[in-house]
Amino acid sequence: MAKKLRIGFVGAGGISHVHMTRLAGVKQAEVVALTDPDKKAIERFHGAFPASAALPVYKDYRAMIEHEALDATVILSPHTLHYEQIHTSIDCGLHVLTEKPMVSSIREAKELIAFAKKKNRVLMIAYQRHFEPTFRYMREQIAKGALGDVQYVQAVLSQEYLRLVQGTWRLKKALSGGGQINDSGSHVVDIMMWVTGLKVKKVFAVMDNFKTEVDINSALTMEFENGAMGNLAIIGNAPGWYEDHTIVGSKGAFYLRQGVGLIQQDALGRPVKVRLPKVTKDPSSNFVDSILGKASPEVPPECGLRTIEVTEAAWQSAASGKPVRVP
Repeated sequence: MAKKLRIGFVGAGGISHVHMTRLAGVKQAEVVALTDPDKKAIERFHGAFPASAALPVYKDYRAMIEHEALDATVILSPHTLHYEQIHTSIDCGLHVLTEKPMVSSIREAKELIAFAKKKNRVLMIAYQRHFEPTFRYMREQIAKGALGDVQYVQAVLSQEYLRLVQGTWRLKKALSGGGQINDSGSHVVDIMMWVTGLKVKKVFAVMDNFKTEVDINSALTMEFENGAMGNLAIIGNAPGWYEDHTIVGSKGAFYLRQGVGLIQQDALGRPVKVRLPKVTKDPSSNFVDSILGKASPEVPPECGLRTIEVTEAAWQSAASGKPVRVP
């Protein structure tokens, strides 16, 4: 292996700029090639990172893998393309960091998890909330029993999704695989399970597509395997961004409100001083360290499986009007 891990980008859209910025701070890796069929996306990428104009550019990711001596790919494409691109990358001996959602079906998630293990390749999802101090603190506190038994979980993600994605692939089910619950909403589906350590058992959902091909607004009532109850709202027809989380346990509670921050209470409702940990890593640095054997993936593909399990159950419930058990 070369002194620096050689990474190829599969996709050069807006989110690729975030990944390029992160990887610029990782000394053990470098981006050596780009793939995107959209010439304008490549031009915008070059404009944001002038030095990248010297990198080879491919329209087809398979040509990039064939002609470049890569160690890994970063998948930054429309959602339904992820499965094939991840599978092909791993089959060619490459490690993979993928944007959310990992895939758009339970079957695809299970197949990729098994395939990555068989090939001994790192497969990781770029859920950045796993590296945010607030969510890490909440997870650590729950794991050590500070909240007792988790009894109720609530999350709200509200944004101007419908307005912002007009005319894009995100409203085309063949490319997106679904609407906001499978897009930015997947962050929230993932984080509520990662923070609490709980798995969703049953879902009852209602959705509104606003005459598009995909879900825009979703409201879920959930039952977790430990008996806890939960509510999740993914609102895509809102005037702006708002997010909050509530976790109530037998010995305390968390209230995380946008613009207010994290409030922690003990069993008697008294405030608990919050001491957030210092976090120096992000998805990109953790991915590189995992390839080099210096760390384990903080967002393993099992997180993608758990997320799509809840998402598929919500789609099925909304279509049938009945509760659906999560596999």
